[in-house]
Amino acid sequence: MLELISDAWNLVVTLLLSCWNILESVAGLVIIDDPFWRGVECTIIALLIWKNRKSIIAGVDSIPLLGGLLARCLFVADEIAETVLDASLGLWQLVRSNTWDRLVKLIKKTDDNLRG
Repeated sequence: MLELISDAWNLVVTLLLSCWNILESVAGLVIIDDPFWRGVECTIIALLIWKNRKSIIAGVDSIPLLGGLLARCLFVADEIAETVLDASLGLWQLVRSNTWDRLVKLIKKTDDNLRG
């Protein structure tokens, strides 16, 4: 009986070590040393998190005790991020209307005058 327990324990240890080695190999494949591709990888991760942020907040909120407090903090951070994005979009529209749109208008006016 003792030998059976020992063999079962050795099997569990071997499985855990094998899983750890597999996870270490996967992490080695995922972590990229090149700064450009690391930036691409981080951007993809950030976009996936941004796309699924509402479900992530709902999942954290379902955790008892501290989940509600953490979800509230995530909700506030999400609202701040939405406000910043809206403000930056408004600023981009302002810059575009003062530069690119004026240039396009000037080119069209010049073209009409030359074709005139």
